[in-house]
Amino acid sequence: MPVDSINLTASARATLVTQQSLASTAVRHGQTLSSGKKVGRVTDDALAFYAARALTERSSDLSAVKDSVGQGISTISAAQAGADGVNALVDQLKGIATAALATDNTTERASLAGQYNQLRGQLDGLAADSGYNGVNLLSASSSALTVSFGASTDDSLTVTPRDASASSLGIAAIAADGSDFSAATLAQLDGATATVNSIQASLGSNISALSVRAEAAQSQANIAAEGAGQLTEANLNEEAAGLLATQTRQHLARVGQSVSQQGQSALLTLF
Repeated sequence: MPVDSINLTASARATLVTQQSLASTAVRHGQTLSSGKKVGRVTDDALAFYAARALTERSSDLSAVKDSVGQGISTISAAQAGADGVNALVDQLKGIATAALATDNTTERASLAGQYNQLRGQLDGLAADSGYNGVNLLSASSSALTVSFGASTDDSLTVTPRDASASSLGIAAIAADGSDFSAATLAQLDGATATVNSIQASLGSNISALSVRAEAAQSQANIAAEGAGQLTEANLNEEAAGLLATQTRQHLARVGQSVSQQGQSALLTLF
């Protein structure tokens, strides 16, 4: 045996092993408290780690669906606001036509015809300006809006544009002298109102459907995120208590080691 080798007593070796184990436990509690996670690596708990990752990815996917649905709602809402404006302009056109039919004054009729045709042009401009993000659901030349709710192409909602221009609504221009104001003019405007009401009802129904899907996607995303947290997040109160208990045991182990060393020193004084 080498002269400089040191042999530990059984009690000293046991105390050393205990202290090493307690130090490792204290480090683990400290890391958990600092990160807030009981499973931060695959080596901590492989099953929980991969299950939590899958739930986190699902939560992210559902959040993306909610964002996409939100953009769809914004597109339809823009068209809905445009349709509201179109309806208001049609009501004004009715008022002008009614006033023109109530007078035989040619000058007044000509003036009303000018107002009528100007408002009719405003109607076209309003419909053309009702788009959002490149999609205008009040223009026949626009592409349809398709909102996807998942990976399956069947799980989606498609909204087809409805043309709200004056000509598509059946509103004809009036002669400059206002001579062709007639009951047929009012009939055209009534038909236009019915068409715009139909467009608004369809848009409102689609907004309601998308709002339900957005809320459902958000709820599912929250559930998935919560499930991932339950698998990986630590109970900080328990970890803090565990660290305190470990530190107390470390202190007691050091005290025990000191007592053992003092006993050995007292034994050596006998020789």
